Amino acid sequence: PRKYHPPFIRHHRLARALAALQVVLGIAVSSLAVWLLVWAPNLRIRDIPYWSGLPLLASGIMGLMLLCCCRKNNPGVPRDIWTFGLKAVSVFLSVLAAVTCFCACVFALLHLTFLSSMTCDPAHVLHSTCVCQDTQRVYRYSDLNCPEVENILTILLIGSCAANGIGGILTVWYVFLHWTSQYTHTYSQVQTNDNKQTVLYSKKETRK
Repeated sequence: PRKYHPPFIRHHRLARALAALQVVLGIAVSSLAVWLLVWAPNLRIRDIPYWSGLPLLASGIMGLMLLCCCRKNNPGVPRDIWTFGLKAVSVFLSVLAAVTCFCACVFALLHLTFLSSMTCDPAHVLHSTCVCQDTQRVYRYSDLNCPEVENILTILLIGSCAANGIGGILTVWYVFLHWTSQYTHTYSQVQTNDNKQTVLYSKKETRK
């Protein structure tokens, strides 16, 4: 019988690609947050998504570290505390990133929805604070004029909504791969007829 060394995680290349995309999107969301902080520092905290970009970036970096250091499981050899710790931290950061990304996506989408139903004044004035309102709420943009709110801010909110939404999906997918990998390979001891040595098989592997 041949020895079988399963991968540390199902679809290792896919998981590594997901982690790399998390890094890219984490950098993009964090850069967008820095831009908003510099350009419009008086925006509400929920509209400046640094609190979702940083966990997403950390999740991707930790995922790449884990997947580059741990490629194969060694059947019969217990995992050391270093590997277990890396995996636990990676999964925790991914769950945290998923929650924050989906929250940031919803906040940006709500802001866009409210803006689409509001009237902003004074329109077409470049050196004046923009005030947008409807029958229920009022938004005052002390750092921005109305053309900036209706054009640049809208585009940035769309970008934040899209990037955070995609980031949330990627992190959930990554956690799902870890979860399914726990049930992929189960090992049992089999006695051979030749030398009575213990050989480890995967129950997923077909023995002829």
